[in-house]
Amino acid sequence: MRLEQIYQEYKDHADFYLIYLKEAHAIDSRRPSRTVQIAQHKTFEERQAAAASCAETLAFTMPILIDDIDNTVGDAFSGHPDRLFILHPDGTISYRGDHGPHGFDVEEMRSALKQLVDAE
Repeated sequence: MRLEQIYQEYKDHADFYLIYLKEAHAIDSRRPSRTVQIAQHKTFEERQAAAASCAETLAFTMPILIDDIDNTVGDAFSGHPDRLFILHPDGTISYRGDHGPHGFDVEEMRSALKQLVDAE
């Protein structure tokens, strides 16, 4: 099940945010993507434009927050290249997925979210 589908299923029970981080495989990096041609952002405005393009291309409707150009959120949560989290309303981390791409397990996150919602 895709992340957008889970958002649609649970958006009335939880707040969802996609946090757009620095590019994992920018064209000017050591391991550039063969499919996405985006240079590493040098300004916050470049990151905003890339996030908007990502949301449009992937048809995301969930809210998107954008990490600052110093990568404060990505560094604090070890979110690079991608990672899934569920934060409990008390501020604790209820679910921390492994680093992507191999640890980016949307179904595992969905199961953890379902358990939390069912426990309400």
